[in-house]
Amino acid sequence: MTATLAELFRRRPDPESFRAAVRALDGDFALGSADMIALGEAYFERYPDRLRERNTAEVLIGYAVTRAALAEKAVLAVPAPRRDAYRAVLDDVSRAGPVVAALLEAHGRAVLLADQAALKAALDGLKAVIDDIPKGLIKERFVGGISNFYNILYVLGLKLREPLL
Repeated sequence: MTATLAELFRRRPDPESFRAAVRALDGDFALGSADMIALGEAYFERYPDRLRERNTAEVLIGYAVTRAALAEKAVLAVPAPRRDAYRAVLDDVSRAGPVVAALLEAHGRAVLLADQAALKAALDGLKAVIDDIPKGLIKERFVGGISNFYNILYVLGLKLREPLL
């Protein structure tokens, strides 16, 4: 049985280590609202939120943790051979230009537009799950994480509309 994301985070609380462990699962983990809440609880056990003197670095870790989980579920929407390319862009939007250029050359605009639509549908599905989380800090971390991905999806769309050189 695969460990839950909450258990995985408790064992690997470093954001990069957690992301690598989540990636190794290749999307084979549960990510319903209860799973998101459990992951959020594990995060707040390690990094309790404070009303005063908030630790910005710890808040950013929370966003990184949520993005690690959300990204792995989102990229399942595209064919396996292109998942690493989309992971790269979701990890670092500055890579969008070179990644899109390489994918366009290899697969064409129609395929990438279909990928973009599939990623948007996957994100919309994940957002619906996030919407089921009660208001609070856990929901805020997931909303922040997925908002970043919608921004990246917008950048991908811009890159897909650029003329080929």
